[in-house]
Amino acid sequence: GSVLFGLAGLFVALGALLLWPLRTLLRYLRGRRRLRRARARRVVVLGLDGLDPCLVKQGLREGRLPHLRRLAEQGGFRPLATTTPAMSPVAWSGFATGVDAGRHNIFDFLNRDLRTCLPVLSSTRLEPAGRVLKLGPWRLPLGKPRFELLRRSKAFWQVLGEHGVKATVLRVPITFPPEKVDGQMLSAMCVPDLRGTQGTFSWYGADPDQGAPIDGASAGVAPVADGETIGGVRNRLERDGDLWRARLAGPDDLDGRPLSVPVEVRFDAAARRAHFRVGGRAFTLGADVNSDWIRVAFRAGPGLTAHGICKFRVTSFEEPVGFYVTPVHIDPEKPALAISHPAHYAVALGKLHGPFATLGLAEDTWALNERVIDEQAFLDQAYEIHEERRRQFFHALDRQRTGSITVVFDATDRIQHMFFRYLDPAHPANAGKDVARHRHALRDLYDRADALVGETMARLRPGDVLLVVSDHGFKTFQRGVNLNTWLREHGYLFLLDDPAGGPPPPVAPGARVEPTRIDWSRTRAYATGLGGFYLNLKGREARGIVEPEAADALKLELAAKLRGLRDPGRGCACVNGVWDGRECYHGPYVGNGPDLGVGYKAGWRTGWDAAVGRVTADVFEDNTRSWSGDHCVDPRLVPGVLFSSLPFAATKPALTDLAPTILDLFGIAKPAWMTGRSLLPDGGAA
Repeated sequence: GSVLFGLAGLFVALGALLLWPLRTLLRYLRGRRRLRRARARRVVVLGLDGLDPCLVKQGLREGRLPHLRRLAEQGGFRPLATTTPAMSPVAWSGFATGVDAGRHNIFDFLNRDLRTCLPVLSSTRLEPAGRVLKLGPWRLPLGKPRFELLRRSKAFWQVLGEHGVKATVLRVPITFPPEKVDGQMLSAMCVPDLRGTQGTFSWYGADPDQGAPIDGASAGVAPVADGETIGGVRNRLERDGDLWRARLAGPDDLDGRPLSVPVEVRFDAAARRAHFRVGGRAFTLGADVNSDWIRVAFRAGPGLTAHGICKFRVTSFEEPVGFYVTPVHIDPEKPALAISHPAHYAVALGKLHGPFATLGLAEDTWALNERVIDEQAFLDQAYEIHEERRRQFFHALDRQRTGSITVVFDATDRIQHMFFRYLDPAHPANAGKDVARHRHALRDLYDRADALVGETMARLRPGDVLLVVSDHGFKTFQRGVNLNTWLREHGYLFLLDDPAGGPPPPVAPGARVEPTRIDWSRTRAYATGLGGFYLNLKGREARGIVEPEAADALKLELAAKLRGLRDPGRGCACVNGVWDGRECYHGPYVGNGPDLGVGYKAGWRTGWDAAVGRVTADVFEDNTRSWSGDHCVDPRLVPGVLFSSLPFAATKPALTDLAPTILDLFGIAKPAWMTGRSLLPDGGAA
């Protein structure tokens, strides 16, 4: 049997080799026929995440953004209706598939586990490796962990491949694990760091409980308030004469114990230099600079080594000394798991251009939120990553002569999140922070985005079509809303120690009650994520109590109360609209989305604790984090933008229209399941 199996495999391989010339010829002829119907030889989609139409129009009125102006005159410019809700994972999934969340299954950054009602990542599921073989002191895994992309439907680049059109997909959100495409793909949002998280920074200090001091090397870095550190870990440096020692954490070994590599530093306060040795590599850092990518290797056993890269930045050269380390990214040249298709594509990019950020959310917004780095450090990091993406994009643009090239740049989103407070003098996040040095950060950001558009236009060839797209716009984020607290106050949610009768006892100011303390036997509704909330439905949630026949009445009751929700701190209503998920979404996955969606007015958003299912003392609180701008509001308030080098007919285009439009440009009829429409003047013809 083994011999026959081997012979069969040999004959199949030989047959595939003999048929290769014929397959290549048929593909060439099919491509030639398609090109005769196509309106474009190449379609370039330049995604600028979060680019806001109001700020674009302001720049145009001021005589800035010359390349976007020229592109608008050449083809067109319109605000672009975003998805519901207006979040990057939902929006870019709609862009790729041409359908709403009811058909592509991505409704939020977070969803909930129906067994526990606890928050889980909405777009990717991990299946552990399973058993481990013990050989004396060694542990060998039997199999590999498996990641599953939870986005459903089919992206336009897959449809293109079915028609012989090559596609390059660079860092488009919700492409991890990478899909098989006729071309190449580099994954983006939800690619984990080497620790398996969505990004865990490290900060090291002689006195980590007090954070980094304010000095010349770290202007604006404030002492950290008491409480948890979100998004990272604070570590204590140990002194040995003039040498400081620590360990950089990596992934866990097969027994669940954390692996690490040694870090040694000598600080020279007079010269403002720090001399590092990390895992055997030595380098020197000055003030206000990031290191190059530093390679680190975590050995778990014979033949089991996880390779990562990270950057260092000194936050204080004087005692108490301190330095910051980015999350440990997967090394693209030695990836611990597949982050591209084909798998060697990431390796090739690393060989061509050097190490680059691979983490899905690469810009470390939590390090700035936690004030372990300052605004300048964040800008330096964001633009370094932007430059890496730019090199990869232009490499593809200069070499791929036909087909589609799609890239998304994230700096436009991340920098607006962290610097929107500079546009709003009354923003509560301005308290105790710089309000002058970086007041033009967003203006500079839009000018850089325009320059990128100009460079792209200069590389276009005859027959190319350029689409500049953003998935949503931006608004100020001043006040957080905790719907779990509101639901508890109104008798829809109960904690385990809440009495059976009478009002619930107040939560202590500043306290956070984890969702594990919710009493599901009495709770009828709960919130997780940023877009809405769910009923504890019997037959769907493992501990559901709401009878299905009572669900519609309960939703109507909750929606009526929420539409009148007022913020006593501002003396006005904060909700712009409430919608029933079954009326908003259409398709087979509607039941996975929120039962009620909430669209806030500009200035409000789901609070930080509410997003992960917690209950707090107050329904409303000031947002004092550096993350001061957002788009998780009523989607009608935050459209994206669409610029095109080719005129388009639609006066009110939507993000879900772009997939059918791209197919139409190649002369390919949109599949019947796509609900978007082509934006071309005679888009129905295809």
